[in-house]
Amino acid sequence: MINVIQAVGSIGTFIMAILYFISVMIQIRQIKISFIPYLSFDQIILEKKKNGIKVMNLTASDHEYVNTAFKLLNLGGGSAKDIEVVLKLNDDEILQRKLVNILPNNQFYLIPINQKVFTEFSDTIENNVYETNMTIELKYSGQVSKKRSSNEYRISIDNFVNLDDKDLYELTFERLEE
Repeated sequence: MINVIQAVGSIGTFIMAILYFISVMIQIRQIKISFIPYLSFDQIILEKKKNGIKVMNLTASDHEYVNTAFKLLNLGGGSAKDIEVVLKLNDDEILQRKLVNILPNNQFYLIPINQKVFTEFSDTIENNVYETNMTIELKYSGQVSKKRSSNEYRISIDNFVNLDDKDLYELTFERLEE
């Protein structure tokens, strides 16, 4: 009888050890997920003026350098590293390439944009097309998971309704499926 009780106790201990192991593995997985970076852009408004286009990142203060840059945000829990940002026109002409070493959590990086990008925006607005021929590709790695992520977005321009007599447009980034 004592042998049966000891056997049931040993089996119970074994089952408890398995359940504990499973719960620890789930917690490790949750911790690892919380360190995955996620890159995104700020809300970007274009203001058409007589002398050209002004770029406004809505969460940034109005400094001169912010008016010629996209604000790349890290909204994830971890640090993104080896970030490559590529702006392409017609899917083959590279307008601009930027490399960023590391972008910690809750930080941002200003990606300066060149004159060809402004010209594409102006042409798109003038032709009332609102979908540019421009794409932006983001490639980055995380600190914890060494996996390389790659996302590509089509840049579109939408009217931004306002009560002032300003010509305002909003940039939208539509993810292209692979």
